[in-house]
Amino acid sequence: MIAFLVATKMEAGPLAARLGACRVAGAAVPTWRFAPAGGRQGGVIVVCGMGKDAAGRGAEHLIDVWRAEMVVNLGICGWLKGAEEGLKDAPEGLKEERKRSGDVCKAMFVGDLVRISSVIDGDAVLAGRSAAHVPCSLEAWPDLPERRLVSVDEPVFEDDRRAKLASHADVVDMEGYCIAEVCRRRGAGLLMLKGVTDLANHTGKQDILRNIEEVSTRLADAVANGLAGLGDDRAAQPTVGKVMSFAKIEHSLFSLPLLLAGAKLGAEARHGSSDAWPSLGVLGLIALAGVGARTMGMAMNRVFDRKLDALNPRTASRELPSGRMSLAAGLAVAAAGLGLYLLACWLLGPPCLALAFVPALPLVTYSLLKRFTNLCHFGIGLCLALAPLGAYVAASGTASPTESLLLLALFTFCWMSGFDIVYSLQDLASDRQTGVRSLPVSLGAVGASIVAAGMHVVALAALAMLWLSTGGGWLGGAAFAVAAGAFVLGNMPSIPAARRFFPISAVASFAGSAVPLLGGMG
Repeated sequence: MIAFLVATKMEAGPLAARLGACRVAGAAVPTWRFAPAGGRQGGVIVVCGMGKDAAGRGAEHLIDVWRAEMVVNLGICGWLKGAEEGLKDAPEGLKEERKRSGDVCKAMFVGDLVRISSVIDGDAVLAGRSAAHVPCSLEAWPDLPERRLVSVDEPVFEDDRRAKLASHADVVDMEGYCIAEVCRRRGAGLLMLKGVTDLANHTGKQDILRNIEEVSTRLADAVANGLAGLGDDRAAQPTVGKVMSFAKIEHSLFSLPLLLAGAKLGAEARHGSSDAWPSLGVLGLIALAGVGARTMGMAMNRVFDRKLDALNPRTASRELPSGRMSLAAGLAVAAAGLGLYLLACWLLGPPCLALAFVPALPLVTYSLLKRFTNLCHFGIGLCLALAPLGAYVAASGTASPTESLLLLALFTFCWMSGFDIVYSLQDLASDRQTGVRSLPVSLGAVGASIVAAGMHVVALAALAMLWLSTGGGWLGGAAFAVAAGAFVLGNMPSIPAARRFFPISAVASFAGSAVPLLGGMG
């Protein structure tokens, strides 16, 4: 994701227009969002306000809220150096043209665009103290000349202050140093591009007002034309790391224990013995089907939600909205998951292949529910509940369920639906702004949390009945106790919602799945 930080709306306006950015409604600070295009990544434009303190808060906002790894600071600046020093990097033709201009000094520098190589604490310079320097990245816009920037609390319009600062830097602004310090402390990269509006002298106020619009437009054009340098075509190509992150392969931990439990119940039904287990070959194919189905479902979730994700600070850095992966690559991941799933179903036999569409359909479409109903959480609950049912069919060769299997499916449905409600608590503010439907939006955080807790009570009741139906041994009882503890932790508001969803909900899944696996042992 490309994260722009600009001091004023007047400076941000031309860039927002150039990139086709849309205002983010209800954002804590003025924010515009733009979509990926071609080799360019998507990103945000945040207007922080003038001055060091406002700039520092804006940089922190980009890093903390939008998860920016690189901040691009754009804005206007004043020129500090003399005419000859300013021309040293200019092409020979430009030097001659500017020397022929009427107002030599102004014609020479006002409107120039520069990239900043380092930023200096100008207030330390003016106070006679040792001034800190913070380097900036120079990885983009190589055609622009490099300059040093000094930042001060108050604008510079006096000759004595201008002379002191000119001995340390080429241009001056009011925000750059604080932005650089925040990025340095937080480990974020920093690019700075500035446009010269004035000469930091007695006519500076009038010059800024007269030139800011034109300079901001020139800066926006240069930035937009060079953005491919921050996100070329390679950024949209899938890699193993991107695919793993995109498809959230680690979330297969949610379903694999449930698949194993369903397969065990299927083997017991097939052989009429509580000691029966499916073969390793069958278990391997069931696991492949589960991973393929999970990959397909998550990939399609990301594809369908890419525009909504772009409006949510928590999800804006995901592969599709940020432009780090192309839409075609996302669809290819979904197709690969579907292919793996269907292959495994075919190898498992005709009953599995004939019923393959049953879990596939909700997996592909469940993410669309949030556009239509506040009960969307139960869609993902249904998807997960179908996992042990499918594994049972694969291991038993029949679609006739047992009481234990139905209890396991009920446990799974209530476990996942409740934790999905918990997970959605962290997006409450964003969902209200973007029109996404959920129980937290309709009931509020407290009401939704009560519903989630109720679902988990039902899940534990189903698990207790499952424990008794499979023998009620002490090992199964111990697994039940672990699951109960995980459910308690999963409903504690003092624990962050993201942590409650993963790994606490995974612990509940593992322990709950262990109850039928351990059966009457102990």
